[in-house]
Amino acid sequence: MTQVIKSIQNRDQDVLMAIRELYLYGEKFELDPCYSSGKFYEGIEPPNITMDKEPANYKIIKNDIMDGIPCKDSSITSIVFDPPFMFGTHGQTKNNIMTKRFTMFDSWEQLEQMYKKALSEFYRILVKGGIVAFKCQDYTDSRTTLTHCFVHNWAIENGFKIEDLFIMVFSGVRIWNSNLTQRHARKYHSYWIVLRK
Repeated sequence: MTQVIKSIQNRDQDVLMAIRELYLYGEKFELDPCYSSGKFYEGIEPPNITMDKEPANYKIIKNDIMDGIPCKDSSITSIVFDPPFMFGTHGQTKNNIMTKRFTMFDSWEQLEQMYKKALSEFYRILVKGGIVAFKCQDYTDSRTTLTHCFVHNWAIENGFKIEDLFIMVFSGVRIWNSNLTQRHARKYHSYWIVLRK
């Protein structure tokens, strides 16, 4: 009996391997436009085409996506997308380790614009039946933003079919300010939405 693939995992690599087994016939992904330094792929094969090789420099993913991904129409079979998810600079956010490493959108509107453009570009460059593994994370500051719900809706608006949803539960320690009064649940998970053109 083969091992059951579960919707909840504790590592991004395990989610990617599950998606590869279920939707890519075991093959590796073809494109990652947010490849950064490649740490994401420790222990598994990276995609054939990688972009965004300056981890601390948001300009590359912004240009590649907002100006159009340099791939021909209907030329890519599968995409991994793990974009920045935080927005709204205030207080100590500029000193946050995640902000320094991956950048932060200035506003929700900027995040929305880039995510929507990315989905449009992915639909353009994917072959019919092509797969996108789109990672997103809900955001809580003074209020909760259920980003994964927005991504779901934007994907459908672009013509994608929703194939699956994985939840990656972070098992480590998260930094937080113990002097603040907690008003929302701390987010210890990310979503991987599997889309098909």
